[in-house]
Amino acid sequence: DGAHVVLDTPTGSGKSLVAVAALFKAIGQGCRAYYTSPTKALVSEKFFDLCRYFGAASIGMATGDVAVNTRAPVVCCTAEVLTSIALRDGEAAKADVVVMDEFHYYGDRSRGAGWEIPLWRLPRTTAFLLMSGTLGDNAPLYKAIQDRSGRPLRVVSSRERPVPL
Repeated sequence: DGAHVVLDTPTGSGKSLVAVAALFKAIGQGCRAYYTSPTKALVSEKFFDLCRYFGAASIGMATGDVAVNTRAPVVCCTAEVLTSIALRDGEAAKADVVVMDEFHYYGDRSRGAGWEIPLWRLPRTTAFLLMSGTLGDNAPLYKAIQDRSGRPLRVVSSRERPVPL
């Protein structure tokens, strides 16, 4: 229904599968999508995973140090790379779908801006999938995202661990 989605569920609960489905839909609709993660190692891991799902021609990677196929429909990048795009291009950025993994970094004093700035600077039409296992209650943030974009935000939350740590 065009809603933003927050997945606040434990490790092993299927957040990555939801992300793959969102990216599959984006590719099928000819959209531009970004998958962000906090570290270069996680970005690289996700890049190779997504290449296996969608083929190398459909996936790019940008970490600041490395840039591979950055004109691909889906780009795996660090949150800071997406922040640079948001600051440089703002409402003109081609970012139809953004998947933000480890979204709990939003609350981190030293790195939170990497998750915050894209929410407020990318086009209001950007659909966000925000994923974490440790978010907690963020109702004011979710309301602000809905108010800015004019679209609903759905929260899927669970504390039940399907896979023990």
